[in-house]
Amino acid sequence: MIVISGCTEKSESLETANTATTEKPALANPNAVDSASCVKASNINVHCGFSNPEDLVMMPHGDALLVSEMGEFRVHPPGALALLNLNTGLRESIEINWQTDERWGDSACAAPDASLFSPHGIDLTQRADGRHQLLVVNHGGREAVEFFELSEIDNEWQVTWKGCAIPPGDPYINDVAGLFDGGFLVTHMWDKTLPFETVVEKLLGGEKVGWVYEWQTATGFTMLPNSVEQMPNGIAVNADNSKIFINVYIGNKTIRMDRATGVVDGSFEVQQPDNITVDENGNLWVASHKHDPINQTCTQPGVCLLPFEIVKVNPQTLEKNVVLSHDGAPMGFSTVALKVGDAIYMGSAHGDRIAQYSLGSDD
Repeated sequence: MIVISGCTEKSESLETANTATTEKPALANPNAVDSASCVKASNINVHCGFSNPEDLVMMPHGDALLVSEMGEFRVHPPGALALLNLNTGLRESIEINWQTDERWGDSACAAPDASLFSPHGIDLTQRADGRHQLLVVNHGGREAVEFFELSEIDNEWQVTWKGCAIPPGDPYINDVAGLFDGGFLVTHMWDKTLPFETVVEKLLGGEKVGWVYEWQTATGFTMLPNSVEQMPNGIAVNADNSKIFINVYIGNKTIRMDRATGVVDGSFEVQQPDNITVDENGNLWVASHKHDPINQTCTQPGVCLLPFEIVKVNPQTLEKNVVLSHDGAPMGFSTVALKVGDAIYMGSAHGDRIAQYSLGSDD
């Protein structure tokens, strides 16, 4: 999830521009309604009480969503994991156990400072032994993919830290996709210690500063050569892991890569694509930002009302259909769209709510 907000000293974020300031936020439609009202509007229901619910995945029983509550972008204060109970519509806490006697991931990767844990992209997969593996991009004190086991104990869900893997070099990572062979894919946006003004200059000049890493136990991190693009953002794989789908945020496109050959065998245009999910029928769901990434951003605490679209895509033909185009209350700046039954749930990297939109029969 990314927003370019210009090259001046006052506009310092490439993603959410989520910093506190006394300046008035530049919203797409600042006079829409009282954005703090946690009420349904424009046929979109909202579930409040969250903190920047940037990414969502379905829980195993299908009655809750696991939520990545992201800290402020580029500063990365501690964030949290939480649940959205789909029966009550309420936020629930989920316990993280940082003590483990079993290690997944890189055996040489040290445990993080739990007090700094700052999640971003997440993915939930099932390991060969049937256990549920949660992968979390963590910016807290380091750039790492953390491995957790999601388990149910006495009818209560908890996550237990199991290990980690740290990409080489100077990574600034964003989203992660688990592979059924035990590995994962992770997007690298740009080199983290580059001055921000330099990053903006490179991106606006068309330079491809990011790529995708694949991690495997035996080989560690390997850069996918044909993934070098203008800031890869969201990433997903299809059910048999034969195809990789990569959102290129500044490149305004999503590319499809054949995993066996590494060849990009298709793409479609979409404005500023953030996260991407795959539903039970294999369809792709892309959250697309529709604002001016140079001159519009949300800079104050509260709900961001920047316009967005939710795009459904056929994974074979790459034919796309705009399912929702929205500007205004009750929520904007959607970073993820997750299909659940006959509805889509949308998170945001700026605000206190998850949105819910009922799909029509043709969706």
